[in-house]
Amino acid sequence: MKRVLLLMTVALMSVSMLFAQEKKKANRETVVFNVEIDCDGCVNKIMKNIAFEKGVRDLLIDKDKQQVTVVYNPKKTDEQKLREAFAKIGKPVHNKPIQTKGNHEHTH
Repeated sequence: MKRVLLLMTVALMSVSMLFAQEKKKANRETVVFNVEIDCDGCVNKIMKNIAFEKGVRDLLIDKDKQQVTVVYNPKKTDEQKLREAFAKIGKPVHNKPIQTKGNHEHTH
């Protein structure tokens, strides 16, 4: 009897965990921003700031494509707030893909 009760408890916990995971996935949206990323300093600046914005769950930076993919909770933030966060760190989001520029100076 104890075994049956233990197995039922484990099964119930497993089902509960699956529902919790599905609920978390439902609270996720993904957006890809075109951002000028010239060097590793730019990457670090984005990681140190945008990753800690309220609602941001995951961040993927592609330096070659000059794109930042942000996975976020739409109940805590939105695309406009994320755009503002990029602008605040001097990395405004561009609507068109950023062309890779030649060797030039920039500030961080």
